[in-house]
Amino acid sequence: MMEIEAKFLLSDEVVFEKLSSIDSIDTFTVANRIKSNFKDTYFDTLDMALYSAGYSFRCREKPGKITYTLKSLEKTDSVIRKREEIEVVVPEKCEVSELDEGRLKSFVLNVIGSGKLFSLFEVIHERTSCDLMDDSRNVAELSLDDVVIKCKGNEKAYLEVEVELQEGSEDELQSLAEVMVGDFGLMPGSSSKFDNGLELWRENISRTAGKLDYGKVPSRKKIDPITFTELLNDYDVERNHARKVTENSLALFDELISVHRLDPDLRDTMIMAALVHDVGVTTDVKGHHKAGRDILLRQSPAEIPFPLYLILPWTTFLHKKKIHEDKLAKLFVKKKFSALPQKMRDDILRMAAILRIADGMDYSRMDSVISNIETRNKDVIIEIKGPGSEIDARRAEKKSDLWGLVLDRAVKFRPVA
Repeated sequence: MMEIEAKFLLSDEVVFEKLSSIDSIDTFTVANRIKSNFKDTYFDTLDMALYSAGYSFRCREKPGKITYTLKSLEKTDSVIRKREEIEVVVPEKCEVSELDEGRLKSFVLNVIGSGKLFSLFEVIHERTSCDLMDDSRNVAELSLDDVVIKCKGNEKAYLEVEVELQEGSEDELQSLAEVMVGDFGLMPGSSSKFDNGLELWRENISRTAGKLDYGKVPSRKKIDPITFTELLNDYDVERNHARKVTENSLALFDELISVHRLDPDLRDTMIMAALVHDVGVTTDVKGHHKAGRDILLRQSPAEIPFPLYLILPWTTFLHKKKIHEDKLAKLFVKKKFSALPQKMRDDILRMAAILRIADGMDYSRMDSVISNIETRNKDVIIEIKGPGSEIDARRAEKKSDLWGLVLDRAVKFRPVA
């Protein structure tokens, strides 16, 4: 199905209220006016696999009705937007894998593989909608939205008007768009709700930089910011592995925060460190930890602000090869590493300790998952489940050497059927 619509922004509440109660627009009669409230939640994997494939995915919740929508992310300078849209309606929320067979389920699962979907942000709507009629013909649907986008305590509110083509022609939609601009003073909207939500999501990541005090941090010149999805694509990173390592890293970060004692505001940086840890593989397989470090010293994900992006080259460097005290001693005399504040260096070592274990847990590439994490006395016991769990448990144990050097808890791994 192709969605064809015109979108507008306005800041004048008087005009918004006028449109909400108007009886006709141009030559079209307003009919079937309905007011509704509903919530959209947008989802993607940690590596934004659906976004990278050119789609957004949302769950719309209305009383007694759940609608899952996959929508293409078409960019255009025209007031008329055309986007492919696939919808599935179900009575209650469920996993994508539980949906009936169809294009939406097939596409999403093909893109994300065994990856998990995480909530990006929510969009709360107070909507007044009506049909624009030409006699008995429903030309278009007019929607007036009072929108609030919510993302981890941050909000963005605005008013939006949409005119979506129903039985009318594109010429009629263009005519309606001209009326909206000329007669009502509306501004064509170039950004979708997904675009605005994604901007808020990125702002939230940047906000964490202001909460972390590392003191005086050396600035880095000639840094080339690039979005993390572009970075993954440019260096042909193995997405399934990056995604799984990131899921493992996030689980360890969240469940063991009392053990590793990293600031919770480093959570997004931990995610990014895991996503880019193999960025050097296509440059130098054997020395990809060094190649990745050098790449990230030149480029950094635009989503991670200064000084947090200084962490990423070193977590990448430390994720490979055996770690012992002599190697750490050599690291601390490296000019670029030793120039970092002591607190940042300590955080790098703890984050790298998590990353190494998470990387080991996907050594088999057989989709092992963390099924349980327990803390007993001074031990941390991690259960790993999956067909490759024995292989991955052994590898994770081998890569827990840095954990043992920087943390005061032993970690043990238990494969389970």
